[in-house]
Amino acid sequence: MATKKSRLLVTLPDEERARLDQLSSQLRLDRSEVLRRLLMNSPLPVQRDFEAAQAILDMLQVNADLSRLGNLLKLALDEPLSADLLRKYDDLAAAIKSTQDELKDVVRKIDRTIGRGAK
Repeated sequence: MATKKSRLLVTLPDEERARLDQLSSQLRLDRSEVLRRLLMNSPLPVQRDFEAAQAILDMLQVNADLSRLGNLLKLALDEPLSADLLRKYDDLAAAIKSTQDELKDVVRKIDRTIGRGAK
């Protein structure tokens, strides 16, 4: 397939090639994209943003696990329960809800920190 892009051959010393490889790996971009962004003075991704995004994904996974746990507890309610067990269930359900709310707050704070969420 024809393209209007030009292919360039760039010769770099080993040290500069290693730096380019390190930078492209760190930024999760291929070498061409790193050089293109540097040439056009475009912003490069920040490692902190990758870490924050991964933290958000991890917390969302915990939130999903908590939801599954809550659903399993609801299924357990179909079985006859003693008053003591019912009280423990209510306490656990409240703790799950509280943890989910805290996770959502942390995700929002991280989102604002990396500039994705509304301020």
